[in-house]
Amino acid sequence: MKRWIPALTALFVWRLVFGLCHEFFFEDETQIFLLGLVYHATGHWPFFGPDVVWTRSEIPGALQALLVGLPLNIIPAPEAPYLLLNLLSFASIAVFAWYVSTRFPTLPRWLVWGWLLTIPWTIQFSTHLINTSYILPAALVFFIGFFETVPVFSLRRIPSPMAHAMMGAALLWLVQIHMSWPLLLPYLGLAWISRWRDGAWALLVNAAAALAGAALPGLLLVPTLLRYGIDAGSGGVGRNLHVHVVSPWIVVTTLARFFSFASLEVSRFIGTDGAKRIELFRQHLWLVPAAAIVWLAGVVQPLWMTVDWLRPSRIWADPALRTQWNAMRALVGASVLLVYASYWFVMEPPQAHAFYVLAPIAFLFAAYWFARLDSGRARTTAAWLIGISVFFHSGLAWARVGTISLYHNRGPVAAAVSLKQPEMLAHRRPFAVEGGPFVLADPKRPYDAPHDILVSGAVYTIGFRGSVHWTLTVRNSNAAVAFRDLLYITTYVDEHGATVDERHEYIKDIFEPGANRRVDLNDGVGSAPFATAHFRIVAAEALLPAP
Repeated sequence: MKRWIPALTALFVWRLVFGLCHEFFFEDETQIFLLGLVYHATGHWPFFGPDVVWTRSEIPGALQALLVGLPLNIIPAPEAPYLLLNLLSFASIAVFAWYVSTRFPTLPRWLVWGWLLTIPWTIQFSTHLINTSYILPAALVFFIGFFETVPVFSLRRIPSPMAHAMMGAALLWLVQIHMSWPLLLPYLGLAWISRWRDGAWALLVNAAAALAGAALPGLLLVPTLLRYGIDAGSGGVGRNLHVHVVSPWIVVTTLARFFSFASLEVSRFIGTDGAKRIELFRQHLWLVPAAAIVWLAGVVQPLWMTVDWLRPSRIWADPALRTQWNAMRALVGASVLLVYASYWFVMEPPQAHAFYVLAPIAFLFAAYWFARLDSGRARTTAAWLIGISVFFHSGLAWARVGTISLYHNRGPVAAAVSLKQPEMLAHRRPFAVEGGPFVLADPKRPYDAPHDILVSGAVYTIGFRGSVHWTLTVRNSNAAVAFRDLLYITTYVDEHGATVDERHEYIKDIFEPGANRRVDLNDGVGSAPFATAHFRIVAAEALLPAP
């Protein structure tokens, strides 16, 4: 094991650096950081966690704010919460990798560990500050407990009561992190009832163990319920219930997304739309070959896994593996149908991150798939793909670090942490309970964002497939107020002066008093031909200036 320590240390550092180079100034990431920053600055108990923007509600419980705020109390630097998050995610992936290697001793450990620690979904959503990143540690713990409880999968490495305690603790962790936690209830019920042959006493002990495990993170919910009661203490998350019909086609897309968790899917992580992806590769052409290989592998693997999922159990010679393979196929199918059924009852549209909590099932299914395909050629191919993926994601981090990451403008963030002034970074969303102040309200610091923020030299060029690229200079002329999230409107008009398209987006950055910076923006692909275009700032969030 000692010979693996340098490699694992390097992987941990690589993952940490990747997370630090990820987006920081986008609203969701900022709000998660702000939860902990407010706790760090005030010391007031955080009664609610992440926001659910769809319904202007909040997830109850203190866990999310403490996971960000406590590291800031220990090390008052913006990087501190990243360090804790990466320790949690790395440790949980390591335990799951050990579990997979124990189940499949013939698979090389470098493949299992390297694959789990570097696939896009485990580095994009477990290394940077967003509440989705805190799903993976709990989900992996939950499903290790699940697999060790259900007899057909159990390796008998963990006693059943301990496995139930793991599931209970993970469930109450996720209750305070993400709205996907109800998806785990059927698995907990299945795991519990699957031990019925052990007798009534064993069932009682297992239930008590699950409750005991749930009690530990559940204690962080108690102050919220005591202060606000059951109704108000729910944070309004019940508003997310919305019964409606969902197209059966979603079953197919859900299956594809499910298998993508264990693959090299990268398209969704490169940019929010095609124009921004093209812009990225236009600026970093050297990334294109690696991106093309990783993208192709990320398409082929889920398709291949789907084909094998449909194949009968006779592809396995070992009777035990044949039984487990049939059980895995059934578990995957039931999971996809469960996710599809859940969409009938929630407001949020079908998205992969909404059921990321089930990713460990996809990981274990992929391990069975790897074991079936294992050969010298397959291992060589896997090694190349892991290496190319690491190279591509390293390049992606390099491309992001100076544009959208914390290090694009670390100064105001560090000042907000060290001086315990959240208003130097941002304000909580206006529907946040006890989240105020929601705007900068200081009579000594008057401001008028459209007047104070001056735009000059705004020019646009038409790029590939009609994407519009803007270049402009932004200056904050207010000497006493900083601004962030500059809301701009671009208006596109035809040769007759009639508006053919109008768009709005944010410049996600902080502009201190007197700041004068060039800004490059990609405004997407034009929806209609136009003759000229206009750019203007219409609003921004006012902040305290950093010293």
